[in-house]
Amino acid sequence: MNALKTRENTDQDGRIKATDYDLYKAQERATELAKQADAREFELRRTTEAYEAAAADLMRNRDEQARNSDEQSQLSRALDLKMTEKAELVRRSEGELGRNRDYSANLYDLEGKNRATDDNLTGNRREQDDLRFQVQSLTTQNGDCRAEVDALQHHCNVLAGQNVELNTELERFVNTDEQIRMTLDRRDRVETLRHSTDVRVRESQHAVDRSSPRRCSRK
Repeated sequence: MNALKTRENTDQDGRIKATDYDLYKAQERATELAKQADAREFELRRTTEAYEAAAADLMRNRDEQARNSDEQSQLSRALDLKMTEKAELVRRSEGELGRNRDYSANLYDLEGKNRATDDNLTGNRREQDDLRFQVQSLTTQNGDCRAEVDALQHHCNVLAGQNVELNTELERFVNTDEQIRMTLDRRDRVETLRHSTDVRVRESQHAVDRSSPRRCSRK
């Protein structure tokens, strides 16, 4: 019985030691769990604080979103107004572009007319210069013709004197046929010269009339 009790006591001691060991382990486990609980509680407090901060941020974000929504609505209305103004400005710009195209076409036409006018003016100036040169040439020719006319007039005067002399001789030698024939020949030459002189005088007068500045200005 003593041996049995001793074994039982030994077994009880072993179980007690095992129980003490388990209790020690449980205490260590409880300490660890308490530490973990403290850590979890700290994390829970931090999570709660973060949640409260997040909730506050969420409320602020909701308020900010509401304000942003209002601002977005106002901006949308302002954008619609701006788009309307833009459409109106585009319409006006298209009208202005159309008018600018018309003005450009008119400007091109005016430039073409101006160039044509300049060309005509240049041509008229050239024609005027040519006419001035022709007038100078005709004036020179007129002077030459006048000199020729004066020379012919002098020659006519000389011929008239000769004619008087011939008439005198004709009266003297009226009975001589040869002298009469010579006198007639001289008269024919005088008439021919007078006729050619008259023709040249008329041509010169006609050229002078055509080249006179008054007649050119009338044209």
